[in-house]
Amino acid sequence: MSEKRKFAVVTAGASGIGKVVVRELTKSGWHVAFTDVNLEAGEATAIETGAEFHRCDMADSGAIEIVFAGFPTVDLLLNNAGVAGPTLPVMDTPIDAWKNAVDINITSHFVCARAVLPGMIAQRRGVIVNMASVAAKIAYPNRAVYAATKWAVLGFTGSLAHEVGQMGIRVNAILPASVRGERIENVVAEYARANAMDVKAAEAHYLGRQATRAFIEPEEIAATILFLASDAARSITGQFIGVDGGFQ
Repeated sequence: MSEKRKFAVVTAGASGIGKVVVRELTKSGWHVAFTDVNLEAGEATAIETGAEFHRCDMADSGAIEIVFAGFPTVDLLLNNAGVAGPTLPVMDTPIDAWKNAVDINITSHFVCARAVLPGMIAQRRGVIVNMASVAAKIAYPNRAVYAATKWAVLGFTGSLAHEVGQMGIRVNAILPASVRGERIENVVAEYARANAMDVKAAEAHYLGRQATRAFIEPEEIAATILFLASDAARSITGQFIGVDGGFQ
């Protein structure tokens, strides 16, 4: 009898890093389901990759629980959902912007992990990867909302890894630097606006702390996740893994 095809769930998988991870997982033989709030982009990615698409607002914990209740046992969960949040001083940041970032960037990780853990515990095997950021290891003026949620991802990752490590479940976080794509373009443009500077100068600022001075390709993030999901990484858990071009 052939081994069961492994099942992965990727949140926010219709575009950007998530879409590339969905594509690479399906190419590697995984059965993949992904969520996204964008119906049109989700349907297009499902057609392109052959993965299952489930529309879900990751700010809505109840909706997440309903979607995840329909999944079989999950072997790999990628908590990829996240928003950039505003580029503003704390005193100018609307409370709604703070709450939305907390809901999506960290609460969704908690809700998704809680949903998949019973199945992982039952089979005594599973991998959870949480998407953090280099913003989780630096002081980040005018980006306090984003940075605070990403620091929280690290605390959640480390704590959960120690809770479930003896049950055969591994939990790690990825800390990307500036990943090529629409999101970083928008963040750079907003930084340029907030600091009254040229977009090219803002881009140089974002890349200036990376040894490579180059954008990270989303395929590099996907390759790291595939490695963490493999047996070659069976002793790697509770780690915060920078895919960041030597960011300091």
